[in-house]
Amino acid sequence: MDPGIRERQRGVVVLVGIGLLAAGALVLRPGPASRAPDSRTSFVFSEVRVIAPSLRDASKVNVNLADADGLAALPGIGEALAARIVAYRELHGPFARIEDLDAVAGIGPSVIERIRDLATVGDAADGPRQ
Repeated sequence: MDPGIRERQRGVVVLVGIGLLAAGALVLRPGPASRAPDSRTSFVFSEVRVIAPSLRDASKVNVNLADADGLAALPGIGEALAARIVAYRELHGPFARIEDLDAVAGIGPSVIERIRDLATVGDAADGPRQ
């Protein structure tokens, strides 16, 4: 075999090895620090988000009292929608019914159905719930 071909093969093997090491470093690098645990813990199973209430607080999320982090724990409500809910609530006052969330941009009937059994509008006498 020609010595020039052998050198090119060795060079390709070295480059592939370096690429694999770089890919491994990217995969194994530490991720961002996690936030403090919420009163509700999210688990994701095959694109289905399940909200499991902790044993110390099995109450529903009060959309009139919860902060953005508490609202983001609801299925279909991420950080952006949670911020919109809080802003809408501050501008227009408390929600009278869960269905009133439809007035918030980005929330439609499908999101409302997902959170219906996990959320409440309650009232201020219920105390702050996250």
